[in-house]
Amino acid sequence: MEQASRFGSDRRLVILWTLAMVALNVLAVASLSTAMSRNRHEAVRRHTERLDPVAPESGLTKEETTIPADAHPVEVRVGMYVDRISALSLKDSTWTVDFFIWFRWRGDAMNIGEDFVVVDGTVDTRTKEAEFVEDGEQYVRYRATATITKFFDVTRFPLDDHLLTISIEDPEFQRNELLFLPDEGSEVSSRAGVSAYRVALAGVVEKPHAYKTRRGDPRLPSNYKSIHSQFRLGISLSRPDWGFFFKLFQGLFAALAVAIAVFFIKPTHVDPRFGLGVGAFFAAAANAYVTSSLIPDTGVMTLADIINGVALVTIFLTVVQSIVSLHVFDNRGEEALSRTYDHFSFWLFAMGTITFNVAVPLAAAW
Repeated sequence: MEQASRFGSDRRLVILWTLAMVALNVLAVASLSTAMSRNRHEAVRRHTERLDPVAPESGLTKEETTIPADAHPVEVRVGMYVDRISALSLKDSTWTVDFFIWFRWRGDAMNIGEDFVVVDGTVDTRTKEAEFVEDGEQYVRYRATATITKFFDVTRFPLDDHLLTISIEDPEFQRNELLFLPDEGSEVSSRAGVSAYRVALAGVVEKPHAYKTRRGDPRLPSNYKSIHSQFRLGISLSRPDWGFFFKLFQGLFAALAVAIAVFFIKPTHVDPRFGLGVGAFFAAAANAYVTSSLIPDTGVMTLADIINGVALVTIFLTVVQSIVSLHVFDNRGEEALSRTYDHFSFWLFAMGTITFNVAVPLAAAW
């Protein structure tokens, strides 16, 4: 009678373990897939707004973006050809670009182009390549390099995509005095490559950009905004395939496979049963360290962090399962139940691991 009661207790333990693992996996897949999908849609919305000439910039009302009827700004056609992206660092939040930029306008009241600035960046070099007047229209072209600060959203790394923007302004003139209009011919060279990303032109647009400060000038009202015309060229970066993803995680997936394969070893064979699990745990920890070195030190839990973290928890749970199986097999003498427990655990962990590592990355990518 006591033996039957003990068997029933152990059986309930196995059932509860199975239900807990299923519930944990479903919760993790559902919540994390939703979070990744939400981040992807939010990124698409942000990127679209940054290159939408109608969508106002943050902090500007529709009235402030409308040029007054009595203003007659000089209209300047601006074009850009991105020749090369010489450096890009997610970790350092910077990228360096080599580009040609040209300006076309009528009238001689302004020296357009000589003082253009790159917003959120520094113009490292600036060389005037051409300047002439034809049919009353002035033309000037520069070749420049700039280093630009970009705070990358790495939530979905390594299945992330980004929008790089080169934003040009003339600090001397406000938008009601000078208006940049996109010229035809703006493009991104095929040489402008970035390792592990597909590079393409996302669009060109003119946007009003406000500086919400009077810069200490007592003659101006406290709520003064200096609004400038900004020419903006967008470059989209997207992952061409899953090659980089599998390159980062092939060692981790191998460690998970080893940890799950221990369920075919008798729990009384302590050295291989536990040794393989512990070794897999340290391999997963090493993979987490390597992937974290590629991205900025932020408080954001990236897709890579999540995959590594779930893998560490999974491997830890395989060790816990081995402890329980050893207890059932050795201390309780229920060899058949121990084998059944191992059999169910193998399929639970195998299917759970595959489901998680397919569903969550797919939600991040598509």
